[in-house]
Amino acid sequence: MRRPELSIIIPAYNMARWLPYAVESCLWQTEPDIEVIIVDDGSQDATAKIAAAYAQADSRVRVHHQENMGLGPTRQVGQSLSRGRFLMWLDADDFLDRDAARDMLAVARRDKVDMVCGNAVVFSDKTFNSRRYFFHPAVARTTFDNPRYWKSKVTWRWIINTDFINAAEITHPPFKLGQDIVVMYELLTRVGNFSQCPSFVYYFRQEHKGMDASLETEIDHQLAHYALVRDTLLRAGRIKPLVKYLSENYLRDIKNIMPRILGREPHWEERVTRLSQELFQGISPEWLTATFNAPENRHSPELESLGRAILAGDAAALGAELARHGQVAARSVDKLNGWHTFRRRIKAMLAPLSLKAKFRHGALESLARRRLGKLWIHKSSGPAVVLVQVLLS
Repeated sequence: MRRPELSIIIPAYNMARWLPYAVESCLWQTEPDIEVIIVDDGSQDATAKIAAAYAQADSRVRVHHQENMGLGPTRQVGQSLSRGRFLMWLDADDFLDRDAARDMLAVARRDKVDMVCGNAVVFSDKTFNSRRYFFHPAVARTTFDNPRYWKSKVTWRWIINTDFINAAEITHPPFKLGQDIVVMYELLTRVGNFSQCPSFVYYFRQEHKGMDASLETEIDHQLAHYALVRDTLLRAGRIKPLVKYLSENYLRDIKNIMPRILGREPHWEERVTRLSQELFQGISPEWLTATFNAPENRHSPELESLGRAILAGDAAALGAELARHGQVAARSVDKLNGWHTFRRRIKAMLAPLSLKAKFRHGALESLARRRLGKLWIHKSSGPAVVLVQVLLS
């Protein structure tokens, strides 16, 4: 059987409202030699019906149904089903630009690399206010020595050679948060050369990402994934990327979690302490210093202070460090505030990136509405478009 050039894997759990945008964005690609693999992870809404409708409408769409397993194992299943020369993951509530496959495959062929990164747009589903997501200029055959890519830790902006990822025996851990980061660091430390496509290929829908994460998920999944990141980067001898990731992400999560549990949730305080102690095993205090991290990393005195308390085995000092972070709640913006929403809508009306996101979104909506018929219901509620489950007789 002839291999398609690209397999686009869409894990989907209760994504009936958004899945049509994702699939339509695959089917409208200017590079037609693709396959679309929808992995329905035990959805309870109309996801299965919508996936079946697309499979019936276009032979390039394949659907796999399974009991609920979570995002990591679901991505693994999609990877195992992929027949393309390259694969990529697309979240079921996001969508691709029309030229995504064409542009990224062209870079892969030109540079003869196993991985290509594309640029992404993060957009608001309410206002279409948009911004660039860690934009990278074009580069050919760079490596993980390039500090720009120490932050490129999401699977969904990359295409990856299918034979390479399978030969590397990359597995997706069963975390609800942070699992794609583990996978990306595994890939980036093994691939050798990779390239950057300058195009904006991916549109990331922002509002409800992670909004339903419980405190248990944030601690037992988000905090727990850092130990796997440590293992991956230490095994590859990549110390500075590890310190950068901990200073920018682990410390942020500690500052977010501690104000919610300090003095109120002793069980979770103990769990955070234990996970932090496990995380710093194998880390040298020297790696946390300004001298070691210059010039690539900005020194984090907070991470150094917390890390030294952990590594010294000083329970009192560690407790004091965690308590200090528990006293300062992170400043947040009320994104449900009407004035905030109004300002973002005005801003979006004046920004070319936002206008393009809105135009692309509207075009996909029109395609989905025509193709799905009774499975699609359009309700006028400002700019919102709501897809609801319709049980067909």
